[in-house]
Amino acid sequence: MIRRFMCCVALVLSAAACTQPTEGTPLAAAPSDSIITTTQEPPYPTEPSYPSTTTRPTTTTSGPPLTIAKRKTLTTAPACGTFVTPADISRITGTTATAEPEDAGFCNYTLDRSGTPAGIALVVLTETIDPQNTEATTFEGNTAHRLSTVDTTCDLRIALTDQQAVKYRVLWVSLVLNGPTEPICATVEKLAKHVFSKLPDNS
Repeated sequence: MIRRFMCCVALVLSAAACTQPTEGTPLAAAPSDSIITTTQEPPYPTEPSYPSTTTRPTTTTSGPPLTIAKRKTLTTAPACGTFVTPADISRITGTTATAEPEDAGFCNYTLDRSGTPAGIALVVLTETIDPQNTEATTFEGNTAHRLSTVDTTCDLRIALTDQQAVKYRVLWVSLVLNGPTEPICATVEKLAKHVFSKLPDNS
């Protein structure tokens, strides 16, 4: 599901490059008695891999003890609409957001501006914070990790509880947004604050 929407965004961004004319001078055909050496045509380009921000986290990573100031104990995943709506996403990102079919704890929104694809937003409840290659931070007093590799993508991963028996222990908010009007991680922080405030303390 996420792969399909990332393909849409990638195709739009690369369309101009794909339609540029190729410059060069035609080569005359070699004489019939010349030895013609051919080279194998390069393989058709494979589909590019997309940032980890668009994939659902599944790998549990051990690490130092978590700090939990505001605990959220979620044994079942609330419906996406109970903690974030397309209108909320639109207001925070400055786009028009459309909700895609949700899975348990997995909320996906496509973003556009005036009909032009602008990015995607993901709000995921999962079991792992996956701190690899991230910057350690805090969120509402809880352990958190941030990852931003370019100025159009940002992930914020927030520990909700340190109780290993709880299924949904981490809130993972990801945003890919073209033409952001502020630093992308500032927008993610606003979205995460909205979602965090709406999550029930127990469910």
